[in-house]
Amino acid sequence: MDYGGVARNRSPLERYLASAREARPEGWPRDEQVAFWVNVYNARVLDGVIRRPGLRSVLDVGRTLGIPTIAFFREKSIVAGRRLSLNDIEHGTLRARFKDARVHFVLNCASASCPLLPPEALSGDRLDAQLERATRQFLTDRTRNRIDPAQELELSSIFKWYGEDFRADAGSVQAFIELHWPVAERFARALPVRFIDYDWTLNGSW
Repeated sequence: MDYGGVARNRSPLERYLASAREARPEGWPRDEQVAFWVNVYNARVLDGVIRRPGLRSVLDVGRTLGIPTIAFFREKSIVAGRRLSLNDIEHGTLRARFKDARVHFVLNCASASCPLLPPEALSGDRLDAQLERATRQFLTDRTRNRIDPAQELELSSIFKWYGEDFRADAGSVQAFIELHWPVAERFARALPVRFIDYDWTLNGSW
């Protein structure tokens, strides 16, 4: 991500966030609501970074005595007429209300180990295809997961932190991965699993 470029031309982002403050997604079709909240989350992350020129990690926000914090994700601003943080959007809205584990692969937290920022805004009429494409892209990205269907699962820590979401979707983390793996391939039963340390370094440059 070219954060410097976004910062130098921030007007489109500011206009979008202003419109999101006035939006009232309640009552919209389900998929349009999901797309709205994912797009707002990603826009808020971009805004949170560019307001801090030179930021090297979102965990540096509010850092004291060298201890990383999650203050970045707790900052509140107005969205859809309510004061909400990124955590509120992710956990209180997307996870709690819509229960589709694939949203984890379209939320970008401005860190190197995050799923890639979607190349386009999500939209209700294409949501399922966009979620599926992002999920498959993330699973096959060997900088984030190293999956050998016959030997081992080396997985992003996302699968550890949100294991309950993947189990709710498919019964187990492995079953979720098999369901969305892009090749029709039999996975060995009970593959050993190792979780890869998460890299919170900023996923871009100034």
